[in-house]
Order: sequence, then structure tokens, then C-alpha cells
Amino acid sequence: MDFLHQEVIEVEDMAIARINGSMIAWARRRAGASIDALATKSISPQEIAAWEKGDDFPNETEAQKLADRLHIGYPMLFMTVVPPDEKINVPDLRTVSGIPVSNPSLDFLKVLDDTAARQEWYRSERIDDDKSPLKFVGKFSLKTSTQIVAEDMRSVLSLDAHTRNDCKDFEAFLKVLVARAERSGVLVMRSSVVGHDPTRTLKVSEFRGFALIDAFAPVIFINDQDAKAAQIFTLAHELAHIWIGEGGVSDRKPDDRKNSKNIIELFCDQVAAELLVPAKEFAPYWHKQQSIDQNVRSASLHFRVSSLVVLRRAKDANLIPLGIYYSKVEEQYDAYRRREKEKLEQQKKRERKGGNFWASFDLRNSLTFNNAVVASLEAQRTTYTEAASLFGVGLKATVNYLKRVGANH
Repeated sequence: MDFLHQEVIEVEDMAIARINGSMIAWARRRAGASIDALATKSISPQEIAAWEKGDDFPNETEAQKLADRLHIGYPMLFMTVVPPDEKINVPDLRTVSGIPVSNPSLDFLKVLDDTAARQEWYRSERIDDDKSPLKFVGKFSLKTSTQIVAEDMRSVLSLDAHTRNDCKDFEAFLKVLVARAERSGVLVMRSSVVGHDPTRTLKVSEFRGFALIDAFAPVIFINDQDAKAAQIFTLAHELAHIWIGEGGVSDRKPDDRKNSKNIIELFCDQVAAELLVPAKEFAPYWHKQQSIDQNVRSASLHFRVSSLVVLRRAKDANLIPLGIYYSKVEEQYDAYRRREKEKLEQQKKRERKGGNFWASFDLRNSLTFNNAVVASLEAQRTTYTEAASLFGVGLKATVNYLKRVGANH
């Protein structure tokens, strides 16, 4: 009996994962996760806290599950030295200094890495196809008049009064603006999650969008967790970044409560406003004898933009007091979010009944990018495995997508 008892102890001891608790703390901070968020039905917050302090150890199965939830490799839990905080060479335009982003969340890092990888692949494809650099990338600087930049953007994107009139509302205009940007050579990716994982939603509090500058393959990423009403301004703002050749991460909500002091952000805000609602056209749609709500409504309908954009334009033109502007923006923003929440619930019901996954697939990756991958695959320059990696899905889903688009494979 003593021998058997000793053998059981040794087997149990072998199953213990003697991890470094400090690695849990590092990975939690990196992932932006609390101890409670890591807990499962089989692993309590108290157990995780004890492992992190080094007062106890998990077994190998528990440690593997913990690594998966922290989005790190299992061996990393055993590292004796905690890695330094990750820094990425992307200007943080949410700050005055614009120094590279520090302490980014794991979700943001993943989105940025995936976007950069796709940009690099697409850039190589364009160069291999003997495409010329896009002339509008970095064409202007902060010294250029915002009106001149906006006018050039309208010309390249083929935006005019007829374009607006052909759209029934701001959501339709947003789709047109995305399509025109892509047609001009800008990849536009819009997603509310990391990759295609519905369990990893992006935080609007961290970023609303970013632009990666490249003369052959400029990319805009828009956080689709944000209200659609605000996204049209974000897109215009990020396009302005491309026109002046200044990339970076933005969090531009259309109000002034935490107004940026970063001169690049302020400049791009002004260009975006001028692009969407030209100053010379705006005045006739704002009448002193009408209420603010009436003016906002009529201008929104005419310019096919959200009330948020019109309010911002009115604020810049000193047509409404700041106090009223703040309250109106919050009121409208909350209303848009409520309506979108209802739409999202309806969409989830449709998805549960049978696949609306592909409806957002081209939005997340960029339709232009997906088409380029399909073309490269048909030309046998890209393998199925590479295509699946670029799409961010498995081989089976890749084949299904190719069938949906009628690709020759």
C-alpha cells in the first residue's frame, strides 16, 4: 500500500504545472483581462489569484486552458523572466506628442498585426503587377489649406452633389464612400471583432480607427463597434491622414470634451468636415429662425451625413453654443447606438437561423483585398493555405468562399 500511495503522489506531482505566477499577471495586463474574466466553471477566481501569487500551482490541463484564455503559448507560462511591455511603431495620435503606442491591448495588437500583414501582401501583389504608386498618398502637408486637400479628395473619390443625391441616407453614403475609397486604391477594413472571432470584441474606448500609409497599398481600419453615424466621419478623417501621408491611431468622437491637441488630428478633423459638408454649401441649410433640431435634420438629409457630422460642422462655424453642442451630440450618439443595438439583435437572430457570416466577410477584410487574394489564387501565385491565412479562416471556409464568388479553383 505504501508503494502504491507513493506512486500516486509522484504521478500527481508530475501533472502539476510549476508555472511562473508573474507571467499570469503580465499576460493578464497584456490581454486587458481581470482574474474574474479568466475564471471558468472548473477554475475559480480564487485559484487563479493563488497561482498568480505563487501560493499554488495548476495542473497541466488547467495551465493549458489558462494559456488559451490569455492568448499566449503554453510554454510562456514557464518563462522565468517577464517580457517587457510591447511597443509598436505606430504614432499614437490620441496624444499630443504622437509617440508610438505603448501598452496596447492584445486585441489591438492582433488587429494591427493582421492588417499590416495583409497590407504587405497586397503591396507585393501590386508591385508584381507593375502598378504605379498612388499619387494622392502624401500629396499634401499640414501647411496646405484644408479646403484644397478636401477638394482633391472629392476629385479622386468622384464625390459631388449627384453622389449624395443618389444615396437615400448617411448609411448608404457611407457604403458609397467606402466603395469609392477602395476603387481609388485604399483598402478599407471595418470590423467589430478580432479576426472573425465574435468573442473578442474591439473596444471603442481604445481606438476608433487607424491608417497605415503606403504609396502602393494604403490601409484604413475602422472599429465597427462604434456607431455607424460616427464611422462616416472616422473614414473621412482617416482618408485625410492618407492624403497628408501621416499614419496613426485615432479615437475621434465627434465632440469636444476631450478635444485633441495633436495638430495632425485637428487638421484631419477639419479636412473631414470640409469633405463631407463643404463650408460654402452649408450656410444655406442653417436658418436662424429654425430650431437646432430642424436645421440639423434638413442639413443631414441634404448632405447625406449623420446628425453628428452636421452638429460638428455647426459647432466649428460657431452656430451653436458649446454647451448645447455637447448635449445634442450625446443625445444623438446614444439614440444611434440604441437603434444599432436593436439592428444587431435582429442580425444575430438571422445568423442563428443560417449564416450571415459572409455578409460581413468582405467588410472585415476589404472587398478589394479579398478579390486580390482570389485573383492571385486563380493565377497560382498563392496557395490555398496562404489564401486561408490571408482571409483569416480555415481551408474549408476558404473553399466555401471561392464557391460563393464563382472562382475558378
